Amino acid sequence: MKAILKKLITMIITLFIVSFLVFLAFSVIPGDPALSKLGTQATPEALEALREEMGLNEPFFTRYFTWIGSFFTGDMGTSYSYGIPVSELIMDKLPITLVLTGIALVIMMVFTVLLGIYAARHEGGIIDRILMVVNQIIMAVPAFFAGIIICFVFGLILKWFTPGAFVSYEKDFGGFVAYLIAPAVAIALPKCAMASKLLRSSLIEQGNMDYIRTAYSRGNTTKGVLYRHALRNAMIPVVTFWAMAYTDMIAGSVVIEQVFGIPGIGRILLTGISNRDYPVVMAIICLLALFIIVANTLVDLIYKWIDPRMRDNG
Repeated sequence: MKAILKKLITMIITLFIVSFLVFLAFSVIPGDPALSKLGTQATPEALEALREEMGLNEPFFTRYFTWIGSFFTGDMGTSYSYGIPVSELIMDKLPITLVLTGIALVIMMVFTVLLGIYAARHEGGIIDRILMVVNQIIMAVPAFFAGIIICFVFGLILKWFTPGAFVSYEKDFGGFVAYLIAPAVAIALPKCAMASKLLRSSLIEQGNMDYIRTAYSRGNTTKGVLYRHALRNAMIPVVTFWAMAYTDMIAGSVVIEQVFGIPGIGRILLTGISNRDYPVVMAIICLLALFIIVANTLVDLIYKWIDPRMRDNG
């Protein structure tokens, strides 16, 4: 309980620091949201009236505490560009990003287990060496570049899908999921390469443990030892990596959504930055930070729960 309380306090402090830095950044960077909204032809009187209405003339700390107080009560302000509550805009786009990253997570998990086990069982073989080389190449390729290649090869050449022809989940859920498979693969590829390499190394390490030799001495088959003993322990660091990788995929989806023309959270974030729609940008960044902080805290607590050695270290 003490460890959980300590983590909770740390999480709250971290979120406040992130929110303050985000608000500070958008307060000092050049640009006038009122001017962006009204245009360069607006009169000085109209600009001043809009700044007053938007609260831009208030002192910095007054604006910050007003904003952060409203944020924690669910009021994220009103979008300058769309003229609707930011919370409503985010809730409309959030399911798209969550489904996209959810598909990417499933792809990563499936291929991690398949490739990791195969490479460990055939350690030092030709296929294992090829997989390791391919892994290194994939890990070096940014997700957005992988997305561009997938669009070109599978979209324009093979015509398996039409890049940019996004299908709304409200109109056709099957078509919506089908379109998200390609961008999900682009997001999952680097993480899958890392996770499968981690599982391979973990399985090889477990294979040299005394309890594995004891299991063989009792007449267990190779498959039996692998699936009943080695895999369970080898998966501990891999599961932790999966959880942390998912938070990275949420952040990485920002660029991928732009590449594939997906109207998710990442798309409105980039649009908000270009339009100086600060309420939208600040809300999304803080929500992403909150998600990552909570996820990392849960991963840490779960890891201590499943690994007694970590539990002993407090």
